[in-house]
Amino acid sequence: MRIVYVEDNLTNIALVERICHMSKDHLVTYVDAQTALMEIEPGAIDLILMDLHLGNHSIDGLELTRLLRQKGVDVPVIGITAYDTLFVGQYQEAGLDTYLEKPVAVQDMLDLIDAYRL
Repeated sequence: MRIVYVEDNLTNIALVERICHMSKDHLVTYVDAQTALMEIEPGAIDLILMDLHLGNHSIDGLELTRLLRQKGVDVPVIGITAYDTLFVGQYQEAGLDTYLEKPVAVQDMLDLIDAYRL
């Protein structure tokens, strides 16, 4: 499966790289929203893992998800967040399919990726 991970924390990227290696999936990572928005095209990927807090950048993960949806990207988007679940309504409104709370357990991530496997 072709997976994109938008995340600004290199430690989190390394974990997801290991998980994708274990599941034999192809992973492309972006450390900023602007690059991800420019390079992610409809039909080019199968799943997006989206950090919802992208540091001090002007576009957070929720806004990036909205912009990708407007661009025609219709693959599942999984939010990854340390934020409180009180924001669930905002997650759904932005176009996320579901979310995981940090810290993410390896088995939970593997199970979630497998659930979206075509």
